[in-house]
Amino acid sequence: MTHPKTRKEAIALKVRHYFTGIECKHGHLSLRLTSDRSCLSCGAEKRKKLYKKNPEKFQEARRKKYADNPEPEKTIARVKSAEWRKANPNHAGSKEAKRNWKLNNVGKVRADTIKRRVSKLQRTPPWLNAAQNAEIESIYNYCAALRSVGLNYHVDHIVPLQGKTVSGLHVPWNLQVIPANDNLRKANRLET
Repeated sequence: MTHPKTRKEAIALKVRHYFTGIECKHGHLSLRLTSDRSCLSCGAEKRKKLYKKNPEKFQEARRKKYADNPEPEKTIARVKSAEWRKANPNHAGSKEAKRNWKLNNVGKVRADTIKRRVSKLQRTPPWLNAAQNAEIESIYNYCAALRSVGLNYHVDHIVPLQGKTVSGLHVPWNLQVIPANDNLRKANRLET
C-alpha cells in the first residue's frame, strides 16, 4: 500500500498514516500519524520505555479492557484469521500441530533438552562459591513457588546463554524471575 506524502492528502483520503520521506527529529524514517503528525517509531519507543517503567499498569489496563468487553468487536483481519485457522488446523503454528510434532519427534525434543542442559553446565563457571550456587537454587525455588500458586513466571537469563551476538553465564547476577509472557517475547535476545 502506498501512503500519501502529505498530511493534507491523508486527511482528504481519510487515512491514519502518511509518509513524507523525511526523517523525524530523532532520525527515524517512518510513517507519521495523520492525527498529530507524530512519528510511529518514536511512539513505539515511548511506549516501550513506559512499559519497562511500569509493566503492571499496562497488564492491568489490558485485563480491565477484556474484563469490560470479553468479546471485542471482530475486525475483518480477526475474522479472516479465525477462518483460516479453522480451515488449516494442522498448520505448523497451531498448538495441536506443535504437540503432534513433539510426539512424533521425541528424539529431537530430547536432543534439544540435552543441548540446553549442557549449555547451562558449560556456562556455569567453576569459580562460583557455595553461597552463589545456593543463590541460584533459591532463585529457581522462588520461581517454582510462584508457579505453585498459579502465577506463570520463568527464570530468565538477562544475557542469554545461547544468544546470536552474546553468550552469558549461568550465575546469580544474570538471572531474573519475570512473567512467562515477557520471557517468551524476549526469547534468545539481549534487551537493553
